[in-house]
Amino acid sequence: MSYFGYAQHDKHLDYAQYDKHLGYAQYVKHFSQHKKSFRKYSKVERRKIVPMKKIVALLSIVIFISACSIVGVHFKLHNPNRAGKYPEPTKALTLLGDQDSKFRSCYDITSYDLSVQFGSNLPEDKIIFGKVEARGIAVADLDTIQFDAGEHMEILEVSGFAFDGQGATGGSCNTQPEQLNYYRKDGALFIAFPYAVKKGYSLSVVIKYKADPELAKRPPWSGGFVFKKDNNDNPWCGVACQSEGASIWWPCKDVVNDEPAQCDIRLKVPRDLVAVSNGKLLAVNDAGLFKEYVWHVSYPINLYNITFYIGKYKEIKDEYKSKVSGQTIALNHFVLESNYEKAKTHFAQLKDHLAVYEKYFGAYPFADDGFKLVESPYAGMEHQTAIAYGNKFKNNYLGFDYIILHETAHEWWGNSLTAYDLADGWLHEGFATYSEAIYVEEKYGRQQYLDYMKIYRWSIINRRPLVGPYGIRYFNYKDGDIYTKGAWVLHTLRETIANDSVFFDIIKTFATRYRFKNVRSQDFIAVVNEKTKTDYSWFFAQFLNNRFIPVLEYYQKDGVFYYAWDSDYTNEHFPLTVAIKGIHETGNDTLIPLSRVSTVAVTGNQTPELMSNVLVIFKENKKLRKRYQKLRASKTGK
Repeated sequence: MSYFGYAQHDKHLDYAQYDKHLGYAQYVKHFSQHKKSFRKYSKVERRKIVPMKKIVALLSIVIFISACSIVGVHFKLHNPNRAGKYPEPTKALTLLGDQDSKFRSCYDITSYDLSVQFGSNLPEDKIIFGKVEARGIAVADLDTIQFDAGEHMEILEVSGFAFDGQGATGGSCNTQPEQLNYYRKDGALFIAFPYAVKKGYSLSVVIKYKADPELAKRPPWSGGFVFKKDNNDNPWCGVACQSEGASIWWPCKDVVNDEPAQCDIRLKVPRDLVAVSNGKLLAVNDAGLFKEYVWHVSYPINLYNITFYIGKYKEIKDEYKSKVSGQTIALNHFVLESNYEKAKTHFAQLKDHLAVYEKYFGAYPFADDGFKLVESPYAGMEHQTAIAYGNKFKNNYLGFDYIILHETAHEWWGNSLTAYDLADGWLHEGFATYSEAIYVEEKYGRQQYLDYMKIYRWSIINRRPLVGPYGIRYFNYKDGDIYTKGAWVLHTLRETIANDSVFFDIIKTFATRYRFKNVRSQDFIAVVNEKTKTDYSWFFAQFLNNRFIPVLEYYQKDGVFYYAWDSDYTNEHFPLTVAIKGIHETGNDTLIPLSRVSTVAVTGNQTPELMSNVLVIFKENKKLRKRYQKLRASKTGK
């Protein structure tokens, strides 16, 4: 998901007017008068409400979250006293989130074949009927495996078999499916084989089901099915389920650390509608009053990315020639018929986005499956090779559509490379958000890059560490730090390394080395240490596992500049180099603060200023002088 700007304007205020007419001071004054009505919008919603011209002239109220929302905008970095809470690890959350339980870790999925029959009277008829065939391999001896199926889902039949690859099953030589016993518990579906399944055996499980799908409360952040009508009163439907998991609409092994190598999605819809999904369209089959659209995914895919769109769509056919791989990639966008001409022009910018991303991250990962933007009845979502687009064909103050830009970045960050656990979701969202800034720098220059990053800086809230709790499928759309703070951690790392060739080598190596693989934060740290030939564990211990931003305290008096990290917020070992202006009459002083007070002689009478463009709070503290004097006294015995 993307972070900023999905919202309608407040009924009392048209915040977009400030983009053209008001300066910074006027905006802040007006914002303060109406902040109560403004706060009702999510963090994700505010960026679009206030597109922004220049940072110093206009205020863009950040806040577009995927996969997100915050309470308040802060013009200075801050460390709130109150920490955010995590959900209690209930049985249901643990069953869904524990990816390495014995009933899941005993087998790997290799493919899914999903068939879904939609109602004849959409969107009123919301009941779906489905069948999924899952194939996999036992990686340990087993007799029971765990799938997941939302509690609103009725399981009609479960069948399957296991065999050793040469036709011999645990009970017979018959490789035809047989009825399997199952039981359900808190969203989990436990399936028992009538015989012992040995390590190395192949598995096939077929589940038939009926569901009255869970409806999205606030898609895509609070997900589920979306049943709407377009402006011409035609059905317009879709699904988003990053937070909740794919098992809200089809039975599956609902984890992010076991992606099928391939997948088929068959969608049967009323014949006057078009059904779009991931990958390539293989066939459109006539089925009386219905048509069946058959889509094939030929790459690994995480399950929350498997999706559908149903509507009166018209296809835009185009192609992109990669300068990196040399391949010609099919671009097959689907938009509502009434928006066809508008979309053809607007979507042309995608090629520029792809070109920049390929330059910095390597070749587009899913070339054989192509790429498409699909007009959706919600803001946006990074569905692999079938990006949900709902930004109404609007560009931002720099002239590009940040929804297209952000969601396209996810093809590298989240779709190709995928976090082993969503606790490391910053590897998706922080990297995709920083990718936007990379594009801005590439196309508009360094200053616009810095201004763009400042927008994100204002929305950092620091209530939880960037890395969340493992084992409970934690992805909180109300906490946008995995987007904005995640991007700023990468920017701060870049400033700290102070060598762009090394930094961008790190980024590209991480993307290419872990293509189609699961990753943890530690994998990225290992690449950083490898490429810099330096141990940056101290850096990530602070910025990933400590919710606080480092606070550098200072005081200048009688020709002495006193400085130290505030140990209440900063890890004891934190050798971050910072540049300070105002200690000497000209130039900047480069310092490595400690947790104890250090000093440097001052010339001139200037106000100290933190010049390093990093994620650090610079705070005056008059008590530093006394602390230093006490420290000296204790050392000298006086």
